[in-house]
Amino acid sequence: MPEKIDKIMRAIYRSYKAEKVEAGPHPDEETLLCFLENRLSAEEAREVEEHLLACDRCAEIMAVQMRLEPEETRDVPAELLTRVKNLVEKQSEGALLEIFLKLKNKALEILSTTGDILVGQELMPAPVLRSRKISDFKDEVTILKDFPDIRVEAKIENKKGEAFSLTVVVKEKATQKVMKDLRGTLLKEDIELESYLSDSGRVTFEHVLLGNYTVEISSIEHKLASILLDIKT
Repeated sequence: MPEKIDKIMRAIYRSYKAEKVEAGPHPDEETLLCFLENRLSAEEAREVEEHLLACDRCAEIMAVQMRLEPEETRDVPAELLTRVKNLVEKQSEGALLEIFLKLKNKALEILSTTGDILVGQELMPAPVLRSRKISDFKDEVTILKDFPDIRVEAKIENKKGEAFSLTVVVKEKATQKVMKDLRGTLLKEDIELESYLSDSGRVTFEHVLLGNYTVEISSIEHKLASILLDIKT
């Protein structure tokens, strides 16, 4: 999904280069970051996109944010922008939570995530934390993501910078009732490392070494969610 967002922003940046018309009030940094995370309403996203196509200042900010590489300047058809944007929206419909963390000796650093971070009793989108320059947490962090019918809660605990543990809870979105009889499967490069059934509704993987993993959470009937983990030092 980040690659497809990157394509959209490259296309917007090239379009902006062809049109240097100043447009309206500038969206603040938080709004631009939420736009990157696809967290704005359809109307808000359209307004930001139109502004980026015309505004020198904001297009430059967005270009830096996406770390764009120089490319051959050419016209980008509007239908291409629409097609890629629809592809991104379709990708985001699946029950997928992406988490990219760095384990330090005494802290966890959030590199990026498609979920919201629990800070005290408040849920904050990752772009909001980045805009406030908050990325480091102590020994653990909880990340949540809502899907049409469920909420996935993933708690990562730092084990002295050498390993981590992951606890996943799935709740019914409407009632916030914990869904029980869950099976959790930990995979690395499509190889199953651990798999077990939990009747408490809480699945925990202990002392997992650093690396890239996929965690699949299933009920008796079907798969509920997948979590992509990239944990590094």
